[in-house]
Amino acid sequence: MCAPVSYFHSRAWQALTLLAWLCAACGESADSFVSVGDGNDAGTRDDGGASTAPEPSSACDVIELDGDFVIEREQDFTARFRVGESVTRTVMLFGGEPVDEINVLGNAYILGLDKADALQVAQEFPDFYLCSSAGGQAVADLILSYEFLPASCDVYEQIVDALHDFNRNARSGGDRTSLRFEAAPLELVSVIDRNGNDVTEQVGEDDYHLVTSVEQLTGQSVLDFGLNE
Repeated sequence: MCAPVSYFHSRAWQALTLLAWLCAACGESADSFVSVGDGNDAGTRDDGGASTAPEPSSACDVIELDGDFVIEREQDFTARFRVGESVTRTVMLFGGEPVDEINVLGNAYILGLDKADALQVAQEFPDFYLCSSAGGQAVADLILSYEFLPASCDVYEQIVDALHDFNRNARSGGDRTSLRFEAAPLELVSVIDRNGNDVTEQVGEDDYHLVTSVEQLTGQSVLDFGLNE
C-alpha cells in the first residue's frame, strides 16, 4: 500500500464510538446530560466564564467548484466529487468534531437526528434525548453521521462553533444544540495520489455533503424542536 492511501479511512466507526461514549456518560443520571426544556439557549448559557468560544481555525480546507464537481486538494492526493441536488435539513446534534488532519477527506463531521425523526419519536418517548431512557435506545439507530465539506471557511467556523456549544452544554447540562444546514450530497468520483495513481477504491465510504450554509438552533422543547423556521 502506498503511503498516501494509509490516510484514507471511514470515520463511521469513530461516530459509533463517540455515540457509545456519550450514552455511557449520561447513563447514571438524567441531570448529568442535557435538557431540551426550559433554560438558556445553546450558545448563550452562562457558564461563569469558564468556557470561551474557540479561536478561528486555520484547518479550514479551501475547496474548488468546477461546474457540477467539487475538488478537494490534500497534501498527497486530490479528490473529485459530483454534486447532487441541494436540500435543507434540520437535525438535533448528538456529537461530531472538526477534522483538521491532513490527507483526510472532509473537514468536519456531525452525528445528527433528523427533525422529522425527533418529532415522531417524541410522541412516544418525550425524554428521548436522554440516551439512558427507552427513547434514547429508540433513536440510536436513527442518528446519522454526516461528513461535511464546507463551501467556505465562514461555514466551517459556524460548524465548529455549534460543536463547541454542543460539547460545552453536554458537560454542563445546557440546552440541546441543533443545526439547520443547506447541503448537497457528494458522490466520490476519483481520488488521485501525487504520483498520478487512481486510489479511489481504497477510500472508505462516508456520507459526504457540500455545506453551503449553517444556522445554529436551540433545542427549545421536544415538541417544538426545529419548528421555529
